[in-house]
Amino acid sequence: MKAVIFDLDGVITDTAEYHFLAWKHIAEQIDIPFDKGVNESLKGISREESLESILILGGAETKYTNAEKQELMHQKNQYYQTLISKLMPKDLLPGIGRLLCELKGENIKIGLASSSRNAPEILKRLEIIDDFHAIVDPTALANGKPDPEIFLTAAALLGVSPADCAAIEDAEAGISAIKSAGMFAVGVGHEQSMLGADLVVRNTCDLTLELLNEEWEQYKIKSF
Repeated sequence: MKAVIFDLDGVITDTAEYHFLAWKHIAEQIDIPFDKGVNESLKGISREESLESILILGGAETKYTNAEKQELMHQKNQYYQTLISKLMPKDLLPGIGRLLCELKGENIKIGLASSSRNAPEILKRLEIIDDFHAIVDPTALANGKPDPEIFLTAAALLGVSPADCAAIEDAEAGISAIKSAGMFAVGVGHEQSMLGADLVVRNTCDLTLELLNEEWEQYKIKSF
């Protein structure tokens, strides 16, 4: 294992509540019901896809011009940025700071593959941006998860073969993307929603380099 690639939301920090509040704010403005169940279905997909899903839910997919959709996304992002401005290092999910230290200690490269355009700002607020050797710019990608492009791009930026990478996700679309990229997939969450993952942990505090190495060795044996 030469590199570990992280998703952001639900893996490094939990900004799901902020996304929920920001999308709810927009949905209420355009009279579309929005709850946590709907928000859950948006995990791991882009801002554009999220807005389209909300509009379809409200039967309003043809109601807005492209310019109006851009404005709605802009408003959502402004509201979201106001919320994430309160993030601090204490908002790192349990065990992630330790894992980053362990990876650095073993000279394992660290990458970020998040569909969030706010990822660099979030990493700065968490004071861990300098730990990352590569951060994928989602605006430069043609396809979102479950397409493997974001993980393949991360591997290329790190200069590591996908076969030598492990990647950590908390959404099924992300796990599918990792497996399609030919990487070792680590899921954080309930096993039934992590179909296809090579390793599933319930919480981030269970993630250690020792566990990753053990499971990696087993994965490699099975792969031959």
